[in-house]
Amino acid sequence: MSQLQLSGKFVADIREVLSQHDPAAQDPGVASQYLSAIIGFLLGQEGMPEPQKKEVLEELMAFADQVAADVSRQKSEQSNSASGVWKPGMS
Repeated sequence: MSQLQLSGKFVADIREVLSQHDPAAQDPGVASQYLSAIIGFLLGQEGMPEPQKKEVLEELMAFADQVAADVSRQKSEQSNSASGVWKPGMS
């Protein structure tokens, strides 16, 4: 995979677009469902064999799990310190 440039502003911008499309997407669960559906939609349009699509989905799920764990860990570390600067983790 390529190097991703993920930031809080980028995520907020995407959430804003989703909320403009559907106000219910202000809920993080609904927003996440939209993002999952978009992944499925994009992969569904690809002409790759189904087993390869399943493999890509499994890799993406593992990647999403890793990002969620990193963000949770950083949030926990940030709340445990009196001051500091948040920096994205490098995995």
